[in-house]
This record gives sequence, C-alpha cells and structure tokens, in this order.
Amino acid sequence: MKAKISFLLLLLISIPSIAADFDLDYAVLRGDEVNDVVEVYLMIPRILFDFVESDGAYRSSAYVRVAFAFDDTVRQMKEWSFTDRVDNPNQITDTQKIPEIVTINVPKGKYRIIAIVMDLNSKKTFRKETDILVKDFAFDKLELSDIQLSGQASRTEMQNKFSKYFNYDIIPNASNIYGDQNPMIYAFCEIYNLKTGAGQSESYQVQYTITNINDKIIQQNEWLTKKKPGASAVEIKGMNIAELNSGLYNFKIAVKEENAGAETVGFKRFYIAKNDQNKLMADVMEEVNLSALSEKELIELFNPLKYYATDKERKMFRKSNVEGKRNIINNFWKTRDSDPTTPLNEAEFEYQQRMKYVAEQFSSPQRVGWKTDMGRVFLIYGQPSEIERFPSSLETKPYQIWYYYEFEGGAIFVFVDKSGFGMMELVHSTARNELQDEAWERWIRPMGDSDNDYY
Repeated sequence: MKAKISFLLLLLISIPSIAADFDLDYAVLRGDEVNDVVEVYLMIPRILFDFVESDGAYRSSAYVRVAFAFDDTVRQMKEWSFTDRVDNPNQITDTQKIPEIVTINVPKGKYRIIAIVMDLNSKKTFRKETDILVKDFAFDKLELSDIQLSGQASRTEMQNKFSKYFNYDIIPNASNIYGDQNPMIYAFCEIYNLKTGAGQSESYQVQYTITNINDKIIQQNEWLTKKKPGASAVEIKGMNIAELNSGLYNFKIAVKEENAGAETVGFKRFYIAKNDQNKLMADVMEEVNLSALSEKELIELFNPLKYYATDKERKMFRKSNVEGKRNIINNFWKTRDSDPTTPLNEAEFEYQQRMKYVAEQFSSPQRVGWKTDMGRVFLIYGQPSEIERFPSSLETKPYQIWYYYEFEGGAIFVFVDKSGFGMMELVHSTARNELQDEAWERWIRPMGDSDNDYY
C-alpha cells in the first residue's frame, strides 16, 4: 500500500525533541475469540529524511514495515510508503514529527513488534522494537481496551486513517511525551461487556484521573453518568495538563456499573517535559556528594540498589575498595538510561520516586520501607495495576493481593499480616524468581489453624 501525503504540515505534531530516532507505541483492542485488533503508532521526526529538489519543491520518500514476531518468526506484517513535501528545507525543525498508524489483526499471545523506517533517498534505515501481550479479553465481564493517548483530537467531516468513532480525528502521540505547547491530553479507549437488557441499568459511570507514578491523585473528575449505547462503548476524554510540572504521570480511566457490582480501571503512562526540566532535576534528582561518604554510608546507599543490580555488580561492590564503591554507585544509573539523549534519566527518576513512596507508606519503627516485603515489591515492580484489601475477621488475618497485569502475562503478590502487628509479609507470588506457595491460604487462617498445617 502506498500513501501519498500532500501538505504534510497539516498532520505534523510538534512535541519536545527527546528521542533520537522515531517513537513506537501501540494499543490492543478486542477482536474476536482468536484475534485482537492492534493499532501500532509511529511518530517519525522529519529530520531523519533527506529532501530532494523536484518540480520546484523538496520531497522525501519513506518506506515503513511493522512486523509481529515470535521465536524469530514473523507472524503478521504490514508495509507501506509515504512522501513528504516542503517548499524550503529550512522550514524543517527537530520538533516536527510525522504521525503514522497501522491496524493489524493479531492472534492472542506474546510478540515482539519490530518497526523499520527507511529513507528511500539516502537508504538510511531506522529500527525500533518493543514487546507486546495481545491479551485474551473476556466476553463476560466488564473490561477496557488499552488506552491511546493523544495531544490532538478534533471533529472531522472527511474520514482518514486517524478517524475514530463519532467523526473524531485522534492523532496518536507515540512518544507519550507532552510539553509547554501541549496544554491538553486526550485519551481514547473502548469499554466491553456492559450489561444490557431487562432488569439492567441504562447507564454506566466513568471517572478520569491523573496520578503521579506513586498513584497520588493530581487531577480527578467527578463520576460522570453516561447512557449505554449497547454492550460496548467508546470513551474520548481531554484533560488540561498546562499546570502540571515535568515528570511521569498516569492517565487513569475507571468505569463501573453500580447495579451489576462491576468496576474496572485502566491506565497509561505519559511524561511531561517542560521548561522547568532543570528545576525538576535539581529538586528530585539532587546529587549526593559521594566523595564525602564513608564506606559504611556507601554500603547503606547501595543496599536498596541490590534489587536492581546484577550478580556481577553485587560481587564487584563487595570486593571493591571505597573508591571502587563510589564509582559503581556513580555509574549505576548511567548504564540503565534507556535514552541518554533525554535530559532526565527516567530509570533513576522513577527509582527516586518509588523510594520516597515506600519510605512514606511502608516504614515502621522496626524497619525502613525498602526493607519490607511490600516496599521491595513496589521498588522492583512499581505501582500495582489493582489491589484487593481484606481486613481482619474472625476467620482470617488481614491480607492484600497485588495484581500486575503488565508483565509476565499477569502476576500476583499475596501479603499477610502474620503477626497481627501490621507487618505485611509476602507469602506467595506467581512472578518468576519470587516466593511461590500454592497453599498460601493457610497463612490467613487464625494462628491455631495455620499451626496445625505444620505440627
């Protein structure tokens, strides 16, 4: 398929120039029992292409291929080409990006998306990859599709590849980065399995929330009541982010049917990069003067990093002298920066934010937050997708189940207050390399019952 794009400036998105190559993102929508519908989004900087003079103007030409691979075998693939035109190459800036979208039906399962962009003039090739779980959506309980984020949504009379329901053009922001020039953020998702028919409510409720990465509410709308169009519905919502500072955030959409006792929540991570970036770095990422720290203090600083460190790094740290320990800590996050071209090391930033959260939420007079089981799990895996809390009763001790839907096809962590003094301990998880105990429910029984399982 070949798509000729004229006057492409109409579709150009201007966002902070953070990535060196192009951006890649996706959203999974429910299909049928076998296949889901996957929308793949690209945001391609104009400066990647060479523009050649032709007929009084300058043109670039690009070829794009998007493939879904499993075990080094391509399972699904689409390819196309497009052209871009400009009167003067000096009009091109490093913030201009060309949005692209492709829709592919993909069998449920785990894949790796491989996207290739080639400049047909210079023959330069650019490549991006990301893992994806094409999930097995339910057909009998309330669920949401993935959330697509955009910085531009408007009504249209002419249908095109960016058109959604209700004659809206929603231009996906594959970078999920917003700046001073983006005062609004728009979210799109689909709702599945609303209850309809006799005895069912004719409406559902929806709420939109922006939180920081520790799930603290930054903005939140009241619950809105909407009429059900049928068993499925579509949500398109914009929220003003002009007053938000630079940092990482979550856009959350919650949907519930009160009479059916059903509720579901979806979220999508986004990043704001503004002119206050340097202030953010100073406030949140204030450097520690490692040269002034003793060996004992360096060990204390490295201890929570053990959750992220490799076996080799841990061994090197133990064997190193004081200066060696300083070097290891100083370079620890530099090697984990997924995009060194950004002014912010996202991995270190997220670690610092999580450390603040576990210190506030899980610390006790007996133990600092990162040393607790909940603190350790939060540091490694981040905010759970969902938490079930069960208070104490005559039949059970207090316990919580944390659900993570974003890795390993979904994982759970079960914590129980064994002692009754408020210290939640991990008793079971389905995640790899974590404590697994299929008989974990014995821990929630009163002490006498759980003891009988051992003696």
